Amino acid sequence: MRVRLLVSYHYHRGTDLAAMVDSFGGDVDLFADSGAYSAATTGATIRLADYAAWLRDWAPLWTVRAGLDVIGDHEATARNTDALRAAGADVMPVFHVGEPWDVLEDLCAANRYVALGGMALHAVGASKQKPLMRWLVRCFQIAVPHGTRFHGFGLTSAQLVKNLPFYSVDSSSYTLGIRWGLAYLWNAPTLRMESVLFRNPDEVRPHAELFRAHGLDPAAVVRPDFMRAGTPGFTSERAAVGAAGARAYVFMERTLTARHAVPPPPLPRCDDHGTKVYLAVGDTDQPLLLRALVEQPEAIR
Repeated sequence: MRVRLLVSYHYHRGTDLAAMVDSFGGDVDLFADSGAYSAATTGATIRLADYAAWLRDWAPLWTVRAGLDVIGDHEATARNTDALRAAGADVMPVFHVGEPWDVLEDLCAANRYVALGGMALHAVGASKQKPLMRWLVRCFQIAVPHGTRFHGFGLTSAQLVKNLPFYSVDSSSYTLGIRWGLAYLWNAPTLRMESVLFRNPDEVRPHAELFRAHGLDPAAVVRPDFMRAGTPGFTSERAAVGAAGARAYVFMERTLTARHAVPPPPLPRCDDHGTKVYLAVGDTDQPLLLRALVEQPEAIR
């Protein structure tokens, strides 16, 4: 199975992406993103010319390239999209929560693949998800007559994606188990992503079979010293949890693809049916991701 990675210019402007692809045997579906949201939250600036040069430098590797969006300014986003296309990068346009609907109408009329962004603050919690779902349904109603497919930035909430036929989505949530001491496990029959605290037998026991399916031994994860810094097994156990998180989103993709079977947009290299799930690789989780998937390749096979 292909490895699907989303890499952003903000984090990976200095990364040897060819070496990254080679480390996975070359079969990588690579999504280029500017990282504008991450840059904005850290006060960084992304220059259009620099992003265009990065896209050009690694052009043979990309499956899809997203534009340099400006959250809250659809006119600036459109100018950047036009400029990047004029520079030879056929980037995907981006539409954000709160922007005028006629902007999306025009984007869908002219493009078969559009990204939806600005959803991160609206995707957590039932009270926020209800208005976000209404917004997403309106997006799909606009897109359907044109045959336009959507990518959802930072959107892998099972409650949303199980009912909406995205062609692709991305997430960095597969790394949260490492940070918070829990395992993310995809429960296909219930269409849920279970988050289970390990070291707690009462939490782990009801999900024992799911732990095994994701490559984790339930008897091991309940040990008080499991993945404790300074213990002899810390590094390998950390890699195992990372692999399980990656595997969970691979399993989610398989379920969603069987459920939605979204045909690919008519673009070069987009030859897989969706819903595709990309693993977003930031600066801190890249080594973890590479270790987990290279040392435990069954996580993605």
